[in-house]
Amino acid sequence: MAQPRSDTTKALLISAAFKLFAEKGYEGASTREIAAAAKTNIASINYHFGGKAGLRLACAETIVARFNRMHQDPEAIQLPASLEEPQSQFENALLRQAVVILSLEEAQPIMRFMLREAHEEGEVFDHVYEHFANPIVTLLYQLFLQATERSDSETDREELKVAIFSLISMLAYFRIGEPVILRHQNWPSYQSEQIDIILKVLQNNIRTIVETYRRKT
Repeated sequence: MAQPRSDTTKALLISAAFKLFAEKGYEGASTREIAAAAKTNIASINYHFGGKAGLRLACAETIVARFNRMHQDPEAIQLPASLEEPQSQFENALLRQAVVILSLEEAQPIMRFMLREAHEEGEVFDHVYEHFANPIVTLLYQLFLQATERSDSETDREELKVAIFSLISMLAYFRIGEPVILRHQNWPSYQSEQIDIILKVLQNNIRTIVETYRRKT
């Protein structure tokens, strides 16, 4: 009977940690603040995660777990009916990732958390890179080769991966630069109407880049 409540407490602590680690950094966010934001006590952090460092690693593992769920069952993420049918698995994969990033309420603190950890390049970054960032870029690279009908070539590999990163970075900015975008567009938040607009632009950009590199084959 106690397990669901325990799982809820863990989830609340991870959610609070994402937000505070993103805002203040690992050193700046205290366990007292995290526990208060999760509406629990400091002892629960030690009980569930063995301390602040364990909670930090649990945040990284949460990112990895969400990626694995999306990778194992990508069709569970529904694309808006307003979008055209994806022309390739590459387009399909990027658009579904975009839906998650734009729709998930925690996406902004998660993105900011990842950016902080990337700059620190410690154990947490290594974990996220090995189990999340590297696998997803590797997968997208293979799907991009299929979409553009190209073979893996040492001559082209760096440029093709930069082309993929250009799309990923454009998508990421809609969360990293969210306050700027919302103010400039006069949007209150990302609702379904705004998400549809962003996805349509992303879809056009994906197709443009795929077609550009298909012509070079």
